[in-house]
Amino acid sequence: MEPSKQNEYASRVLYLEKVTPSFSDNRIEQRPPLRVLCLGNSITRHEYKADIEWFSEWGMAASKEENDYCHQLEKMLSQNRPGTVVTPLNIAYWERNLNCNIDSLIGTHVTDKDVIVIRLGENVQDKEAFKSGILRLVEYCKRKADKVVITGCFWKDEEKERAIINAAHMHGLTFIPIDWIDRLYNSRPKVGDTLYDIHGKPYTVTKDFIIAHPDDEGMKKIAEAIYRVL
Repeated sequence: MEPSKQNEYASRVLYLEKVTPSFSDNRIEQRPPLRVLCLGNSITRHEYKADIEWFSEWGMAASKEENDYCHQLEKMLSQNRPGTVVTPLNIAYWERNLNCNIDSLIGTHVTDKDVIVIRLGENVQDKEAFKSGILRLVEYCKRKADKVVITGCFWKDEEKERAIINAAHMHGLTFIPIDWIDRLYNSRPKVGDTLYDIHGKPYTVTKDFIIAHPDDEGMKKIAEAIYRVL
């Protein structure tokens, strides 16, 4: 990362909880595996949907499953926590239904998780309801896991960002900004780029909906940003 870009990122991360310091030498301490749940939208995982020409079932616009942010995060964490599992869960329904029953939506998925990553917001339309909705989601997750972290939106939106930062501040979470990835880097695919379907067969991107999402490099930067605080 260029120094100017790295400095912007560093200046915006809000460490609102106590973060365990990392080792300064080159040794990699082997630690117990983590069970991580990533709550998100299509950036986290999107089911196969032929009518929009998305022939995959992982984080949208990643060329292959291993290149979406959840799988890249799992690989990073597994370096010193072998056996770590990062599970993606698409809860875009919540973004559009902010007063829905959270336990009914995700209750079975949060059981026995060590870490919950809240990584959503792009699909929210009712920004006023989002202010209280994100608070309720954070409160629920805090009751279910020892560690909860939250990211901002990939698509820059100051009003949503303020709501997320407020929820992080209210509940002592680390807030991880990621809109800088979209603004400062060429981090989206282009029409004509190649992705791979669930059978490993290549296909060409044609839809604008898909290219609004982060590509492999964008996904890697999201994973790195989350990894730094875990």
